[in-house]
Amino acid sequence: MMKIFTKVAEVRGHAIWARGPDNAGTYNSQPHETGFFCDGGDYDGFYGRFFLSWYSQVLIDHGNRVLSLAKLAFEGSCIAAKVS
Repeated sequence: MMKIFTKVAEVRGHAIWARGPDNAGTYNSQPHETGFFCDGGDYDGFYGRFFLSWYSQVLIDHGNRVLSLAKLAFEGSCIAAKVS
């Protein structure tokens, strides 16, 4: 994924953005404990919006691939997905 992200950042003319956020905390971090997700954090800057836009699309694409395979595996069944 980092290779893809690096390529996307370079194509957009921002090679320096070719890294994941290094201040997003860990799995159990609360948003206010991080520099990325806190109020006024990096998520609201040019880099943050670029990263979150790219990552959101990666998740949407992944969901589409999984549902396409599920549709093939469960042909004839009604399939639904819920994203919280």
